[in-house]
Amino acid sequence: MRKRILVVDDNKSVVEVLKLNFDLLGYEVQAAYDGEEAEAKIAAERPDLVILDVMMPKKNGYAVCRDLKRNQETAVIPVILLTAKNLKEDVYWGYDSGADAYVTKPYEPRHLESLVGQLLKEVEEGKKSVAWTGLPDASRVMEEYQARLDAGAQVLLAEVSFPSRPAEVFVQKYGPAKLKDMIHSVAWKIHDSVKESTAAGVVGQRPNDSMVILIHPSEEEKTRAAMAAAIEPIIDGYYNEKERREGCVSYDDPLSKKTEKVPLIRPEWNRAE
Repeated sequence: MRKRILVVDDNKSVVEVLKLNFDLLGYEVQAAYDGEEAEAKIAAERPDLVILDVMMPKKNGYAVCRDLKRNQETAVIPVILLTAKNLKEDVYWGYDSGADAYVTKPYEPRHLESLVGQLLKEVEEGKKSVAWTGLPDASRVMEEYQARLDAGAQVLLAEVSFPSRPAEVFVQKYGPAKLKDMIHSVAWKIHDSVKESTAAGVVGQRPNDSMVILIHPSEEEKTRAAMAAAIEPIIDGYYNEKERREGCVSYDDPLSKKTEKVPLIRPEWNRAE
């Protein structure tokens, strides 16, 4: 049976181009032109994937996506937000609404086609992508971990997490969108440093934004050092000069009326076994 895609956009030209492209790739494509029509078609037809514009009449894409993901019957349907809204805050609100991917216009057709195929495959395999960073889901790392254990290999599983209090204060001062941007940059630096410093390291992401890393035990210290050297300058760049110099943020607690000195965010490495 052909996979069904629902394309939702109030621009009929955009809909027609997408419909033609995915028709040629063998998908069954339906269309909707506003948020309310989209929700009605999703309820009636249960498409396998939704490509959704943000700025639409009657109900915007963020609201449609959020309602789909809150409904247990439709939460599993992958949603790609395809929009001209390309500010970091826009991307943050897109993923905050539950989108599985956020693609800005103008887009690269092959990238969109590949993304659709990837998301549909992950649904079939029962795997959920941590799409907002693009890293694999931690479940894939755990599967590889078990496979290496079963093969008798020496393996070390570590978790890199963001301390809650420094992250909370950062959000209070700089906003959630900036924290998401930081985590995105840090996640890929962790990925790159692991790949560069290990023979067969694997990195994945948990829903709480912590990272899981699979390496050989002999590579632990080298990997930790490479990771710290790669990500600390990135994190420091999100703070102002005074905070970087002092190594902390002065936070005025509205409840206690006291000023708290909160350290800069420093991801923590812990063995996960």
